[in-house]
Amino acid sequence: MGPPPAIAYRVAQWLSVGLPPRAAFGLAGRLADLHCATAPKDAAIVHANLQILLGRALPLRAPQVGEVFRNFGRYLAEFLAIHRVGDPEVTVTGRPCLQQAAEARRGVILLGAHVGNWEVGAVLVRRMGLPIAVVALPHQQAGVNAVFTAQRRRCGVEVIALGRAAMRQSLSWLRQGALVGMLGDRNFSDRGIAVTFCNGMRLLPRGPAVLSLRSGAPVVPTFLIREGLWKFRCCFEPPIWPGAHGRTDRAVASLTQAYAAALERVVQRLPEQWLMFQPIHSTSEPRPTGFSPWHRAGILFPPRTQVRGFRGAG
Repeated sequence: MGPPPAIAYRVAQWLSVGLPPRAAFGLAGRLADLHCATAPKDAAIVHANLQILLGRALPLRAPQVGEVFRNFGRYLAEFLAIHRVGDPEVTVTGRPCLQQAAEARRGVILLGAHVGNWEVGAVLVRRMGLPIAVVALPHQQAGVNAVFTAQRRRCGVEVIALGRAAMRQSLSWLRQGALVGMLGDRNFSDRGIAVTFCNGMRLLPRGPAVLSLRSGAPVVPTFLIREGLWKFRCCFEPPIWPGAHGRTDRAVASLTQAYAAALERVVQRLPEQWLMFQPIHSTSEPRPTGFSPWHRAGILFPPRTQVRGFRGAG
């Protein structure tokens, strides 16, 4: 079964905007519960990922599994309605970390994960008065991609499509002193870097480290964590500097390991908010050949896509 068509997202946006917040989130939660109950393959993937992340066995119907699905529904409802929500409750921590990184005047790379609500996070950064572009892989369905791209741009967030021009466009954005947002918790190519992550050796994308080394821009791990109904905590962590190690594979691996440590601290603390609907494979396991329809529908990564420039930097 393929992902829902663009009309389904437009209807979802209409409901997210038109319904009272509690009703919208209640509906999103019920639909998420329905999907969890009727998609055993997706539920099994989430269950297995949680066991790896937590380092212990969980019952097959552990409540954490359903909560991951419900948080995904909340993520979509929030993102699709954020242009109509002028003042969500946001607590910002680590703002001096972002300021310190910006003082280098090389731009800043905001590195996040599929945790909390990364899309709304980019919008809130823009509302702080900071120009930001996000690197995103286009959806395989043009209509669905148009919904997501239009919503980002409506909120003032520029989009850099993964592809041949992504590196050049990102470098240009950073040279203007602006911010570039990327996700670093999932590799989608055959050119990832093996690092320690989630209690094992995993392949993570090399794109963030390559961009940092080429631009000289520091990476600031950044997360928007959900704490309630339209209530968030925006966390900026200390910048990770590219240093003077050159553009070597060793430098890329060292930086990527530092990023992995920052990402892992957050996802292990908030496992139910880590919206990872693909198996977490170790470097010794074969890579998957397909992607969950749920993951394709919402997180915008089509199956078996090879990208030049940034490889696997979601």
